[in-house]
Amino acid sequence: MKRLLFLFLIFVSAYGFATHNRAGELLYKRIAPFTQTLNNLTVQVYTYSITLIKYTDHGPQVADRCVDTIYFGDGQRGVAQRINGGTGLCQDCPQCGTLIINEPSGYKVKKNIYTIIHTYSGSGSYLIRTFDPNRNAGIINMSNSVNQPFYLESLLIINNFSGANSSPEFNFPPIDRACFDKCFYHNPGAFDSDGDSLSYEISTSRGANGQTVAGYSFPYAGVGGTYGIDATTGKLTWCKPQAQGEYNLAFIVKEWRKNTSGVYQIIGYVLRDMQVVVGSCPNNDPPTVTVPIDTCVQAGAQITKTIIYGDININTVTLQGNGGAFAGPTPLATLSNTSYAVTSTLTPTTAATFFWQTACSHIRLQPYQTVFKVEDSGAPTVPAIKLVNFATYNIRVVPPAVQNVTAVPIGSTMKISWTLSTCNPTNNPITAYKIYRKNDCSPFVYDPCQRGISPSSGFDSVGQTINTATVFIDNNGGNGLVVGQDYSYLVIAIYKDGSQSFGSSQVCAKLKRDIPVLLNVDILSTSVSSGSVYVRWTRPLVNVGNFDTLVLPGPYQFNLKHRYNSTDTYTTIFNTSSPYFFKPDTQFVHSNINTDATSQDYIVEFVAGTTTVGASQRATSIFLTATPGDRKINLKWSSATPWNNYNYTVYRKNPSQTTFSAIATTSLTSYTDTSKVANRYSYCYKILGTGQYSDPSIFKPLLNNSQEVCATAVDLTPPCSPTLSIVADCPTGMVQISWTDVRPICSDDVIKYILFYKPTIDEVYQQVATFASSVTTFNYDGLELISGCYAVQSVDSSNNVSPLSFDFCIDNCPIFELPNIVTLNGDGVNDFFKAIRVRQIKEIDLVIFDRWGNLVYQTKDPYFKWDGTSMQSNLLVSEGTFFYICDVFEPRLKGIVKRNLKGFMQVVK
Repeated sequence: MKRLLFLFLIFVSAYGFATHNRAGELLYKRIAPFTQTLNNLTVQVYTYSITLIKYTDHGPQVADRCVDTIYFGDGQRGVAQRINGGTGLCQDCPQCGTLIINEPSGYKVKKNIYTIIHTYSGSGSYLIRTFDPNRNAGIINMSNSVNQPFYLESLLIINNFSGANSSPEFNFPPIDRACFDKCFYHNPGAFDSDGDSLSYEISTSRGANGQTVAGYSFPYAGVGGTYGIDATTGKLTWCKPQAQGEYNLAFIVKEWRKNTSGVYQIIGYVLRDMQVVVGSCPNNDPPTVTVPIDTCVQAGAQITKTIIYGDININTVTLQGNGGAFAGPTPLATLSNTSYAVTSTLTPTTAATFFWQTACSHIRLQPYQTVFKVEDSGAPTVPAIKLVNFATYNIRVVPPAVQNVTAVPIGSTMKISWTLSTCNPTNNPITAYKIYRKNDCSPFVYDPCQRGISPSSGFDSVGQTINTATVFIDNNGGNGLVVGQDYSYLVIAIYKDGSQSFGSSQVCAKLKRDIPVLLNVDILSTSVSSGSVYVRWTRPLVNVGNFDTLVLPGPYQFNLKHRYNSTDTYTTIFNTSSPYFFKPDTQFVHSNINTDATSQDYIVEFVAGTTTVGASQRATSIFLTATPGDRKINLKWSSATPWNNYNYTVYRKNPSQTTFSAIATTSLTSYTDTSKVANRYSYCYKILGTGQYSDPSIFKPLLNNSQEVCATAVDLTPPCSPTLSIVADCPTGMVQISWTDVRPICSDDVIKYILFYKPTIDEVYQQVATFASSVTTFNYDGLELISGCYAVQSVDSSNNVSPLSFDFCIDNCPIFELPNIVTLNGDGVNDFFKAIRVRQIKEIDLVIFDRWGNLVYQTKDPYFKWDGTSMQSNLLVSEGTFFYICDVFEPRLKGIVKRNLKGFMQVVK
């Protein structure tokens, strides 16, 4: 019991002191072991070192925490030990923190670092948090600050697919002060060791539940002033404080990483809550710092830059760099000439030298965001209040170019070779090599700050290899490359984080003419079984650099191969050989095949002796399709040829003709024939392609026909829908329905209109009448009920039917009224209790009671006449007041609707 009381007194005593929390943040870092083996399976281990950094006031009345509690976000918590400082600043803690500011003015800041290790069970989102019971008193931008908890949080997202993650590190502590009516700046100097992208946003100071503390407001910056943070650089600006005192500011640093779909997603964040003490220094202004423009360099390059800094006041200024190049892998950047005494306003600035020897270990997708902080000495204010400023210099380190790239033609393919990159760091290894190609040899200028190869460069990706490969065969996706065409190639190294190397030295090559070149795939006749195709090719070119008959002696052989579509296997359909090079045939008519259903696909293989030299690029026939329309035929065609078909002639055979005639030429692969095309008549077509190779030495023009296609023009397009309108007179039961005549608007061959009706909204339309195209109105007269919806359709001469027009609905106007007196004296006037007005009522449910509650009359007839006879006694009722309840059932557009009437009436005799 005494021991519990002793612990309670210690607890009360500690929390009885003012806490004076000034600032802080929660950081986390994944640590080894990263995996373990369970049941012969390797599984991930998610162990994290969690660090709480708090900046506090210091003094005998300031609470001091040897330990602090951290909540891990998975339902567990732990007690973190303070790990920094000796024992000189406190009496009862193994580590007492580090006093980093101790000014004669009484401004003190102690840095306290607490750490704890925690293992998470698996993937998920974990909100790590901590809080201290009280802030210090007198904070201007929140209510009753001494009773507001000091709260910090960080979000850790563990994702099995995005990889390991650690929070960014903050390299500039939140200890700077501000002056009244002078701009205040802060930058955390954040650096992410994982290379993740960082963004910044203003937040609020939080309480124990993570909600904004009561009465919190952003610090006032005056009319037209600025308070905010740069989302990219992290520079916080408060320009300008309008009152002296203590303020708390907060911001969040978010981490972003691309997911497996290439989209950036948030993977964590850190909240920094910081206190800014605003004093008075009317004769001091923030110092200045100017950095170079952002740059991109190849790994291994040396960077030497000048940083200009100074002050417009007579002051001593110091410069420091942090984050980015000062925080990444070694070697780190250096900064020299970092202190300057401004003794004259004529020489307010000086130059520091920034130097960084980059290396392969520095390669990463995100730039190194290097932050420079300049601080003055606070003169001439006494006591001094030092003012600061920040500037950010972004440096992106890209991989060096892939070396020794060559392109060697082999048949209709190109063999691309290179040497493996020596810049392959373990922290960001090469994962693949990507090959790009364009169809000319114009020079390529690579911009290192541009990620990837721009489409405007003309280069397209043609494939990639594994990270250990040094050869890629470009066969143009299986179609073969084109003889005579210039090809340029680049090889790019792809790194784990998505970084891409400089473009390799551009190499340019073209295929040798040591293989046949197809010239014709010309459809001679169209048939499902007896069609024929004329195929022609050229021999390889015999000269230096192409085909050498001395190296590859005969006999020489051409094998013509055919298939119907790209999924089939080529079959040899013709073989010709001779001991002499110029003897074998170079043309063939392929007969008795189906040229109607699909295109014809050919290659020619060339064999010298026992050596298969190679095969031509594939070439297909032009395949034509025809789609009929209303007085038109839509034509489309396609082909896959190594030559360029730059012009097409469209031929047509009319119903009364036996031969084809040219009707149009086009460079496109589609054409719509509307010239004198009549519905219900058949028209036949074929396409003549005119093409050539890029090599001017190859025969041209190349003329090749498609198969013949016939189609019957037919109107398959429905006419447009009419627009409906209705005029109705409910009391008389008149309904006049009108609709627009669509013939002059959109469908000139409409022959009739169909009228549809449904009595309620929820029912299905039923056809009620058909009208000739000249009729656009219809009348109903004397209808008892007019409610319902109407719609109309138009029908053209080809029996195409338009969609229903938009609904046009009208409703009834029912009336039912009861009197409040009846005279049962037999004088022939008002001798019956009946409805005064009745219109469009389906039925009623009327009950009448005397003043004692006895039922005297009941009916369902809306046209009832009660003569006063009681249904109980069969005698006339006596004079007096009678009460009725009447449910009136009204036919409406949405169905039968019940309306309830309650009232009374007087019976007089």
